[in-house]
Amino acid sequence: MLPGDAVPATYRTRIEEWDIRSPVVKFNAALHRLPSWTAAPGETFMALGVVDVTTGLDAAQRAFATCDAGEPAVGFGEIYVQTGHDPTPAPDGRHLMSIFGQYAPYALNGGWDARRDQVAGQFIDLVARFAPDFESCLESYEVLGPPDIEARTGLTGGHIFQGEVRPDQMWTNRLSPRTEVPGVYLCGAATHPGGSVIALNGRNAARAVLADIDRQA
Repeated sequence: MLPGDAVPATYRTRIEEWDIRSPVVKFNAALHRLPSWTAAPGETFMALGVVDVTTGLDAAQRAFATCDAGEPAVGFGEIYVQTGHDPTPAPDGRHLMSIFGQYAPYALNGGWDARRDQVAGQFIDLVARFAPDFESCLESYEVLGPPDIEARTGLTGGHIFQGEVRPDQMWTNRLSPRTEVPGVYLCGAATHPGGSVIALNGRNAARAVLADIDRQA
């Protein structure tokens, strides 16, 4: 959105070197009914919170290495049931679920269109380890890989945190809300304190704008 000569070379280099490789893949589903969890048969309170399913830390490390080689390896899922709190988006008795998953690469070997069903199967198998009837609950579903997230929301690389959340890209290493381009401020997840829906990024940007206005007054 800026002329090329408006961005100082050092700042352009910093942005170009910012790591936005996304390992995130989303699974969105419509359910006939809620699944039954082995740990709490017949209970539905899980739909009011967040359920994390994982195969463990060692498996997560192996899954990341697999993803880094261009293959999908969904070994972690963060599950939300939106209709647990607000049933109105779905027909009576049915539910909506979304799963934030890892790991799947932007450049998937063979392409996303050819392998989307395989990735869906990994999600289903992962959840079924803890809720064996999960597949039978599914009415329909979609899988969104990083390229799909990028196309749908405009997030570069499909990275929902606008950059890897590693020590070298966190805290003082996160992007500042005040850029080196006069009048340009950042308020997204790429800035301190990082991703998640916390509103602090916007607050920091607003404070930077107000401080600069006061300075110029």
